[in-house]
Amino acid sequence: MTPPRLPLHDWSCLRTELVWIYDHAPQTQSRRGVFDHRDGNWAWYLRKGEVSVATKSGLVTARAGQWLLVPSEIHRHDFSDDAVLISVRFHCQWPSGENIVTAPPPAVIDGARYPALEKTARRLERFVRQHLPAPHHQQHARHPAEYALFLRFQRVFFEWLEAWYEARLATGAIPSRHAGDDRALRVARALDDAPLDQGFPKDAVRAAGVSPVQLGRLFRRQFSLSPLQYWERRRLEYARLCLETSDLPLKELSLRLGFRSAPHFTVWFKRHTHASPGRYRDRHSRV
Repeated sequence: MTPPRLPLHDWSCLRTELVWIYDHAPQTQSRRGVFDHRDGNWAWYLRKGEVSVATKSGLVTARAGQWLLVPSEIHRHDFSDDAVLISVRFHCQWPSGENIVTAPPPAVIDGARYPALEKTARRLERFVRQHLPAPHHQQHARHPAEYALFLRFQRVFFEWLEAWYEARLATGAIPSRHAGDDRALRVARALDDAPLDQGFPKDAVRAAGVSPVQLGRLFRRQFSLSPLQYWERRRLEYARLCLETSDLPLKELSLRLGFRSAPHFTVWFKRHTHASPGRYRDRHSRV
């Protein structure tokens, strides 16, 4: 399938962000079990050992010297006791939340066939370790940096992202296509940029230059969500990432998300995920 050709402005709407990259053995609690990998993208390069993943389409196994491009679904995986890997978790999504490649199957590929994947991953891991240090598995995107360092980081990250995208297309993934209404996109960007601790930014809806009723129709047509639901989804994504990748106390996380107290946050989080924040943190992957 021929990759879509879109205006550069449309490509600029993609949310591209590294969550983490590391090069070592998986954590003990993440070696085996059932894990939810529906939010974002994962890629694992096995330097030692092997990993088996049971998915909807069957069982796949990656061994030393191979990449496993992990499916965006709930699955069971099992690392061998001697496993050491480069693990990359990142986002490459349209404002609607749809990944750049839609529902790709798991893919196991030999590293020798796509040497740019390993080369750029090692370069990215070294850059992050040297310039953006963070506690184990925490989000690199939350590390403060000057703009010049951010530009250097983006260059290294985008080199790896390009290699990943080319490998994904070569292994049968279908690229998604985005065609958006500029008015809805302006509001989505304003919602993405607004601080989470200040509550729903009512002024952001004025960025569309249309009435609230008309904006609601445009927004639902574009994202299948209202502006408020879009905002709530953004808060939920942030909460999940923090619980999965940090030891941030619930009180502090509640304040960052604009809740008056941790109990208010807990009730809201359980309503959306059917699990308490503590249980969610214990159960979800850090691989």
